[in-house]
Amino acid sequence: MPEVRLLEVTKRYGKVTAVDSLTLTIEDREMLTFLGPSGCGKTTTLRCIAGFVIPDAGQIFIGDQDVTRTPPEKRDIGFVFQNYALWPHMTVYQNIAFGLRLRKLPKQEIKNRVHEALNLVRLTGLEDRYPRQLSGGQQQRVALARALVLHPCVLLLDEPLSNLDAKLREEMRFEIRELQRQLKITAVYV
Repeated sequence: MPEVRLLEVTKRYGKVTAVDSLTLTIEDREMLTFLGPSGCGKTTTLRCIAGFVIPDAGQIFIGDQDVTRTPPEKRDIGFVFQNYALWPHMTVYQNIAFGLRLRKLPKQEIKNRVHEALNLVRLTGLEDRYPRQLSGGQQQRVALARALVLHPCVLLLDEPLSNLDAKLREEMRFEIRELQRQLKITAVYV
């Protein structure tokens, strides 16, 4: 998995500078956590890495490739959103398979990868349920599986545990770290 480099990245919203000339290297297979008060640019930085937000200045590299202006779907990144962003009308299986279907992978490969992801996040047997039938922790695992099933080179997590109670948050924090180590993936966590 490649390193992620930000070189003098700046992002402004009107007169407000959300990210100011940030230079940072996230090493291959490293898990980096952004900590700071609300409004300090953590999520904006994550969204710049993902390609959801284009910086006003600077460059973003994944490995040796400059992805500053590359669309999100071409960056080989998995993203776990704060609110999980699960499709309520789709089953667990369909939610996890969504990105693979967009990539037009063969049905058997989709099936194999979804089952592998379900096993990885310990949700085997729940593939026919809908998000409303799951606990908060299970929904979070579906969102994580949906990101991991793509076999991304970088995993970005935007406050994925903020909607969970303290005990479950602690358990899931440990699980995410273990998955990151097991998969040997570069990850950024807000």
